[in-house]
Amino acid sequence: MKLLERITRRQLLFDVVVAGAILVVGLLPTVDLRQAVPRVFSSDPDALHTILIVLMSAPLVLRRVYPVPVFLTTLASWVIDRGIDYPSTAAEFGVGVAFYTIGTHLERRRSLRIGGGASVFVVAWTAVGALVLESVVFVGIISAVISTVTPLLIGREMHERRRRVKELQERAERAEREREEQARLAVSEERARIARELHDVVAHQMTVMTIQAEGARRIADGADPRVVDALETIRVAGHGALAELRRTVGLLRAPEDEPGTEPLPRLADVERLVDRVRAAGVPIELVVRGERHRLSDGAELSAYRIVQESLTNAVRHGGPGVSVTVTITFTPDSLEVSVYDDGRGASNEGTADGGHGIVGMRERIAVLGGEFNAAPKPGGGYLVRATIPFET
Repeated sequence: MKLLERITRRQLLFDVVVAGAILVVGLLPTVDLRQAVPRVFSSDPDALHTILIVLMSAPLVLRRVYPVPVFLTTLASWVIDRGIDYPSTAAEFGVGVAFYTIGTHLERRRSLRIGGGASVFVVAWTAVGALVLESVVFVGIISAVISTVTPLLIGREMHERRRRVKELQERAERAEREREEQARLAVSEERARIARELHDVVAHQMTVMTIQAEGARRIADGADPRVVDALETIRVAGHGALAELRRTVGLLRAPEDEPGTEPLPRLADVERLVDRVRAAGVPIELVVRGERHRLSDGAELSAYRIVQESLTNAVRHGGPGVSVTVTITFTPDSLEVSVYDDGRGASNEGTADGGHGIVGMRERIAVLGGEFNAAPKPGGGYLVRATIPFET
């Protein structure tokens, strides 16, 4: 129902009750007290009087939807009713409700122009009636002012109050959004600061520790086997910790709303990644060679990220018509990942995945003790190659 798109069912039901009550009370004197009408009025109640009573009350059902037409209809019916000098009825309350509606539903200038002008007309019309008709006394002029100006001003006050409440609500919602945005920015800045600290300080110290352990193990060759085993344990644990630290830094640098409870991608997920990029219109050939070996979580994630970031760079910088070849090779002691595209190629400082790019890929492989190279090919295209030792 289109009417209910403009007002609520509750508002419509309230207006129906108001209009019905005014109509019923307005008709009562014409039905029950017809023979008791004082002779002071010039006209007896008749069918036209009943119609005017209906027009002063029934249109109030639509007062919120069509405030001005309802107001004019109600006022015109009252003017005719008073001009013919029918007995006064409770239907005249409908005029007051119409004035109130003008005050609440129209903007200030328009409501005062329409309602104020109508109030002046009603007062003047009442004054003319007091001079011409015996049924209208001069006290009616004061009553006319009260019954028109008062509901108009009350309506204006309600309109302003609703406007102020709405402004306060909007201001509170805007302040809440600003607080949430400031909190989000503060969290993002803190995450970035922690990531920088982990990468620049902790990762550096752990790298030094791991390198020192490797050097000590070489020097200790031939010494007590327990010392050699301990140093080897430190070296392996250091590489693993660096890999996990690198993953943690990546999570801290990732967007805050990025799901953090989903399983981290692994090398086995490269095929789905290739399928997604291929579905976007980029020809990709995936080649897997050698016997698969089990890798650490950090190595699995880094290998996946190398392919992911390389494909991103190829799509962004390779130009139209670029094609890509992804080769994953398992050798007896390492995993080799290469991504070659025949496009224009990106610079070594090209960025992908939030600004990490080539630098980020090189860091990933460095903490795993592997080798990384990314450069344009002499014959055209761009090649990214990474080697990850299985011992990591």
